[in-house]
Amino acid sequence: MRLAKLADYGLVIAATLSRAETARAAEDRLTGGSSEKLTELVKLEWVAEQTSLTVATTRKIMKLLVDGGIVVSERGMRGGYRLAAPPDQISLADVLSAVEGEVALTDCCSDSRQCEVISNCNVQRNWSVINGTVNSLFSAISLKDMSGQLTREDVVARVQNDQAAPGRIAMVQLAR
Repeated sequence: MRLAKLADYGLVIAATLSRAETARAAEDRLTGGSSEKLTELVKLEWVAEQTSLTVATTRKIMKLLVDGGIVVSERGMRGGYRLAAPPDQISLADVLSAVEGEVALTDCCSDSRQCEVISNCNVQRNWSVINGTVNSLFSAISLKDMSGQLTREDVVARVQNDQAAPGRIAMVQLAR
């Protein structure tokens, strides 16, 4: 099982915007600037270049991220893109939800519950628990976390300590 390419690319683009913001904040701290403001806008072409994606693919994914509230866009000569919130407040689940919709491992875990055998299924309840656990994992990891080198222990600790994740964008409802 693997993430769809658009979901993967959405995470790559969001992480690239996160790194741009982190670099800007570090520069502001060194120069005495305002580290509280979100990063300056970046151009679509810059994002495409940084991610090695085509401009067309970057544009398509950026629209999904904007529509999903992950990214803010501004038009005009000085326009561009930036994250809608600080990287530590945007989870992987938020990005995946914006790009692909709900994370559902099986049909019976989706909101529409389109499975043909759900009425006679003896594993549906277990799939719901597993799906909820995967969603919890994606909700516990932020874009800021993704900018560093995570270990298995890091991920486990975040899931254990960050079940409610206060302050994060709450776009994804966990299946329970």
